[in-house]
Amino acid sequence: MPLTQLNFLPGLDTENTETGAEGRWTNCDKVRFRKGLPQKIGGWTKFTPDFYVGKAADIASWISLDGTRYQAIAGDRKVYVYQGGSNQDITPLRQSNTLTNVFTTASSSSNVVINHTAHGAILGDFITISNVSASVGGVTQANLQNEFEIVNVNNADAYTITTNGTASSTVTNTANCDIAYQINIGPLTQTFGYGWGAGTWNLSAWNQPRTSSNVVLDARQWSMNNWGEDLVITAKDGSTYYYDTSLGMSNNRATEIANVPTASTLNVISTETRHLILMGTETTIGTPSTQDKMFIRFSDQENFNSFNANATNSAGSQRIAGGSEIRCAIPSKGTILIWTDTTMHSMSFIGPPFIFGFRQLGNDCGSIGLNAAIVVDDIAYWMSDGQFFRYAGAVQEIPCPVLNHVFDDINKTQYAQVYAGQTSNFSEVIWYYCSSSSNFIDKYVIYNYLENSWYFGNLSRSTYLDNGVELNPIATEFFANNTSNTISTIFGLTPGRTIIYRHEDGVDNDGTAITSFIESGDGDIADGENFSFINKVIPDFKNQVGNATITLSARDYPNSSKTTGEVITVSNTTPFYNSRIRGRQSSIKIESDELGSNWRFGTLRINVRPDGKR
Repeated sequence: MPLTQLNFLPGLDTENTETGAEGRWTNCDKVRFRKGLPQKIGGWTKFTPDFYVGKAADIASWISLDGTRYQAIAGDRKVYVYQGGSNQDITPLRQSNTLTNVFTTASSSSNVVINHTAHGAILGDFITISNVSASVGGVTQANLQNEFEIVNVNNADAYTITTNGTASSTVTNTANCDIAYQINIGPLTQTFGYGWGAGTWNLSAWNQPRTSSNVVLDARQWSMNNWGEDLVITAKDGSTYYYDTSLGMSNNRATEIANVPTASTLNVISTETRHLILMGTETTIGTPSTQDKMFIRFSDQENFNSFNANATNSAGSQRIAGGSEIRCAIPSKGTILIWTDTTMHSMSFIGPPFIFGFRQLGNDCGSIGLNAAIVVDDIAYWMSDGQFFRYAGAVQEIPCPVLNHVFDDINKTQYAQVYAGQTSNFSEVIWYYCSSSSNFIDKYVIYNYLENSWYFGNLSRSTYLDNGVELNPIATEFFANNTSNTISTIFGLTPGRTIIYRHEDGVDNDGTAITSFIESGDGDIADGENFSFINKVIPDFKNQVGNATITLSARDYPNSSKTTGEVITVSNTTPFYNSRIRGRQSSIKIESDELGSNWRFGTLRINVRPDGKR
C-alpha cells in the first residue's frame, strides 16, 4: 500500500473522546504551536541569581527618564525593586517608634521579647531595630540592631524575635531603641471562612473554636502602575504608595501618598489625562470601614494628593452597578476597561462637569481575579468562571476545546491567584492557575489568538510579563519550602522564596532538561474497518537538536485498552524505522527529555499493511 500521511490540526481538543478527536492533538506539556506545527517551548534562565522573600503576586518593568531599566515585584510579605544587578527592599513602613524599656531575655535563649504597647504587629511581620542603648542580658547591641521577622505575637503589647546571639541572663524591660515597622504582611493564599489555619495566630483563647463564617480572607495582591518614571502601588484592600526613582536605590522605600484613601482594591492611571484612579475604595477617605468594593475615586488631574472634589479641580467619584465587587481594571485605547465579578464596564474621559463617563459593556462575563485579564492589540482577553472571553467592541465568548481540562481541574478557592500574560512573539495569551490539588500556581493554558488554537501544560509561575522593557519575557516562581539567603540579612526568617526567570532564553530549564511531549487522539488505520499492521514509520522534524522519541499506540475498539507499540528514538539523521503495530486505530506521542534538545514536528508518514477483520 502507499504511504499514509498523518495530518493534525493545530491546538488541542479535550472536549471530544479519543476517537472523536481524530486528526487532533489531545494532550501536551511544554509545547506550543507555530504556523500550525507543534514545537518545544523556549527555555528559561535566572534573570538574577537573587532570592526574594515570599511569593510574588505582581511584577512590573519600566524605563526611567535617563534610560535605566527597573523591575519591581510585590508579594505577600515584601515589595522589591531591581535595577542593573542591584536590589532594594522598598516595602512601605506603617510606623516608626522610639521606645524605652523594650527588651526581655531568657537565659540560654536566642529569643528576645519586644515590649511595645499596642504594637499592631502580626505573626510574620518585619521590623528593623536601630539605636539600641545597651546590651541586653548578654545579647549585644550589634545582634539587636538588625532586621527581624516576628516569630510570635505574645499579646497586643509584646512580640518575640529571634536574634543571632544567646542571652547569658534573664532580664526584663531593659534598654531603649528605635523600631521601624513594615506594613503588615498579607495572606499567602485565598481562604474562605474562619477555622483552623485561617486568620492570625494567637488571637483566640486556648481551646475555644473559631466561629465559622462566609468571610473571605483575600490573598495579598498588588496593582502597580507607572506615574512617569515612578511607581504607584496599591495593596489590595490597603493603601496606595509612591516609589520615587529620583531618590536612588539605597534606603529608598515606597511611601504612602498623602490624603489617599486607605483601603482600595486596585489602582489605574489614566494615561491620557494623568488621573490616579482607585477602585473598590472608601466612601469616606481615611476610614477603611467605609470601603465599598464597587466605588471608584479619581484624583485631581496631575495631582494624586487630591481626591476630594471641589469647584476648582477634576477629582470625583462614581459607584457603578452590576456585580458585588470590582475585580480587575486595565487601560485600553481611549478607555479603561473594568471587570466586576459578573459584569464588564468602560470608563472614559468626557470632560467637565462629570470628568469620566461610565458604560456597561456586558453581563455574566466577570473576571475571576485581579490579574486574570490582559489587553493585546486593543483586544481584551480574560478568564471568567468556567469560560474565556474577549472584547473587541463587543463581549464574545471564546470557543475553547480544552475548557473541561481547565475548569475540571482548577482550584476555585485560589481563583484570585490566576495570572494572565502575553508572549507577543508567538501570538499567545497565557493564564497561569492552581490545579485542584494545589494552593499554588502549577499549570497554564494558552490561547494562540493568531491561529485560534489552545494548548496547556504544567509550570509554576506566579507572575509573567512580556518582553518590551527587557528583550525577553520575565516571570517569577515561588518555592514554598526554600530557605535560601535573600538580598538582605533577616533574622528569624521563615521559608518561602521567589526567583525571577528570563523566558524564551535557550531550550533548557536553567541548565536542566525540559521534558516536553504532545499526544494525538485515535485515528483510524486505513478506513478502520480491518485490522492493519503499521510496519514503517517515516519521521519529519524541523530544527531538531538531540533525540526525540515517537511512540505509536493502537487499540481495536474505542473502549479497548490501548496497546503501546515500540518506542522509536529519532535523531535528525533517522530516515525511517521498521515497526510492528496492529489494530484498527492508532495514536502518536512525541517526547523529548534531553538537555539541549529542541524539535519542531512536521508530518508523519506510515506504511500500513491490511491484516483482516479479526
